[in-house]
Amino acid sequence: MQEEAIKISQKEATRYDVLRRVLDERISLTDAAGYMGVSYRQAKRLKKAQEGLGALAHGNRGRSPSNKVCNEVRKRIVEMSEGRYGNFNDTHLTEELSKQGLAISRESVRCVRREAGIPPKRKHRPPLLAKS
Repeated sequence: MQEEAIKISQKEATRYDVLRRVLDERISLTDAAGYMGVSYRQAKRLKKAQEGLGALAHGNRGRSPSNKVCNEVRKRIVEMSEGRYGNFNDTHLTEELSKQGLAISRESVRCVRREAGIPPKRKHRPPLLAKS
């Protein structure tokens, strides 16, 4: 049976090395917390979970974010922006999407449009200079 290779960052490798020293009783947990840049409580938690390198990897590693906009929705936003609703700004397009049953935030619409190379509908004016 082959073991799965684990990719770790330099930070995780350092933590592993420091915790090995704690378990070998070469340094105290207080000193280890300082080396790792965490609180004493977090160092205790890391020491307790020490079951090899895999225990130091973040639990969400390899997963996509829960708030990620799916590709179908991205395509729909870009198609609408380049088609019939091409002259809509981000807020207006968001309102039109909600009328069509797609609830998505204005900020998500803005991000999708900018990533697709669609610029904002108007430039922001420069701030007014205060008169002295």
